[in-house]
Amino acid sequence: MTAGEAVTGAGYVVAAWVLLHAARRRRLATEGMGIVAAAALFGGVVGARLSHWLLVAPGLWWSHPGALFDPRLGGRTILGGVLAGWLAVELTKRRLGIRRSTGDGFALALPAGEAVGRIGCYLNGCCYGAATNLPWAVWQHEAWRHPSQLYTAAWCVAMYLLLRAWRDRLPREGDLFRLYLVLFGLGRFVLEFTRERESRMLGLSAAQWVGLEIAVLGGLLLAASWRRAGEGADDTDPGA
Repeated sequence: MTAGEAVTGAGYVVAAWVLLHAARRRRLATEGMGIVAAAALFGGVVGARLSHWLLVAPGLWWSHPGALFDPRLGGRTILGGVLAGWLAVELTKRRLGIRRSTGDGFALALPAGEAVGRIGCYLNGCCYGAATNLPWAVWQHEAWRHPSQLYTAAWCVAMYLLLRAWRDRLPREGDLFRLYLVLFGLGRFVLEFTRERESRMLGLSAAQWVGLEIAVLGGLLLAASWRRAGEGADDTDPGA
């Protein structure tokens, strides 16, 4: 195991610790929450790998179908991981009959884990930036490039601190996760300008379009939640 792989693995540990701490703080450290967390992890890992292989490296999927379960191979696309993990959580909650929102813990765990994981990306040399002549450029893949992995790690730390500061100020449970979606989507949209962007539509990469969609979705969910709060609705909201 390389140093980069060890740091990437540490990101999962950090995310799990933050999620457990948040669950205990909100008195959600139950067996059902454990199942939801496991579903989120499984959905996130599978979604990250599938989205990477189907969109970036489809040849690997067709030539080695078993690679989905091989931890030594790549395929960690955070956009696909967030979306698939979110879907897995909602389906699991529906199956278990959980009505209370559980997303606020994930809103803190995801940026905390990604902040560490992106340092692993930097050490691994993956998710590298576009070529640049800036003084802080780093030498990767035969060129001086933006340290995009470190930019993302810094943004994740900022997201975590901001969300932690706001966790008791938002009117309804689940709002913290909705705010996370806005910040995550906008951050990915901006940071993508510093990365290699192969396929573009109207000047934007596929990741930027998805980031914008996530940010808009989070904003709409947040606005709807605040409207419900103004109407005196309770917090038994299955979403997020």
